[in-house]
Amino acid sequence: YTASFPGIPSTRNQQRLTYPRDIASRNNVPVVIVAHGNGQDYRWYDYIHDLFASHGWVVMSHQNDTVPGIQTASETQLRHTDYFFGNLATIAGGVLNGRIDKSQTVWIGHSRGGEGVARAIDKLFDGTYVAVNYSLSDIVLGSSIAPTDFLLTAQSNPHDTYYHLIAGSADGDVNGGPTTPIVQY
Repeated sequence: YTASFPGIPSTRNQQRLTYPRDIASRNNVPVVIVAHGNGQDYRWYDYIHDLFASHGWVVMSHQNDTVPGIQTASETQLRHTDYFFGNLATIAGGVLNGRIDKSQTVWIGHSRGGEGVARAIDKLFDGTYVAVNYSLSDIVLGSSIAPTDFLLTAQSNPHDTYYHLIAGSADGDVNGGPTTPIVQY
């Protein structure tokens, strides 16, 4: 479906949704929001969708604006989350309305989307992004899969939010080390 929210580019406004088959009988359902990396696609995360939905979670992945960089990746993460929580009455015919517990939201991102998750948490923390339909306290976990860190700054700081890092041994599109300008982990 198409997300229409201020700041979401029309070229990056698609979301994909998976939820438990018995959603109508569930309450307080936790949410996972997935952000892809550069050169990837929001429709490539069926394994994450299926895994979490089979355990009773709602999963949404979205088009991520990664090409310009980490700042835009974090902005699309923030704004797609805002759209999602603000439109539960209409998304999927309203099947999620009254069923979601947004205070149990997990953000997962890969590569630039992974650093975008940490950067998005930082933006909520320092107030450079003010969410309309959720708050920093609703994000119970940020999880980055092989994230990039191109700026080597504190802007990708998840602060006191629980943070999970998966560092793959064979994610070959980005490399470097602690003293080089392109660092993967």
